[in-house]
Amino acid sequence: MGDIGFNTFKEYVQFRMGRLAQGTADGLTTAGSSDLNMYGIWVNQAYRQICTNEHLSGLPRRVYIPALETSTTATTTDGTAYVSVPSDCLLIRSVYDTTNNVKLAQIPWRVYISYTDRATTSAEGDATEWCRSGARIYLHPTPQTTGDTMTIYYKKLVATLSGTDTTAIPAEWDEPIVQLATIKGHMWTGDFDKIKPLREEFVESVSGILDIYAQEAVDRDANFAPDSSYLPLR
Repeated sequence: MGDIGFNTFKEYVQFRMGRLAQGTADGLTTAGSSDLNMYGIWVNQAYRQICTNEHLSGLPRRVYIPALETSTTATTTDGTAYVSVPSDCLLIRSVYDTTNNVKLAQIPWRVYISYTDRATTSAEGDATEWCRSGARIYLHPTPQTTGDTMTIYYKKLVATLSGTDTTAIPAEWDEPIVQLATIKGHMWTGDFDKIKPLREEFVESVSGILDIYAQEAVDRDANFAPDSSYLPLR
């Protein structure tokens, strides 16, 4: 979804660090393979940090990127207490039983393992609860049917960039990735005096993006407030 390819990201970071002219080789470009030289390492570190961390240094609000939210389906098997977590899953948001039109309630693992009927075939039924443990999503009650469809909504992990790859997030994040990768480069090379203005620039860029995303927060998150129909007319 981004506009800048990985190889171009590396050149931009090199240029912003003041390491010779853009695209010119230096000691950092020859460390490791062509994809995973130091500039490539910093670009991927910055990309993963932005796409993974709930909070970034200097930012007052949680980082939420809609493009990382996705869903997939898994089918139940009679007598099997779980379905698999998607291979690219970072965090499960919710599980919905599409076959029976029921949103499952999330429960803690300690609650699930306290159920004495979770391994009892006579207590099988349509699942109403779920919890995650490792690579499995455990359902309770244990499914009694093979083929029920569970829709899993989750935040996905991003793949390591290489070659001409672009990012899985929109183009407005291209510049913050360059900024954060440059900060990391200066940290690794000990140029700490150059970090503060770059960090301020990075925080300003990301804050502006998150301000836009925050405009849909009312629809996305639960808010406890009176319904507008109960408010007095003006």
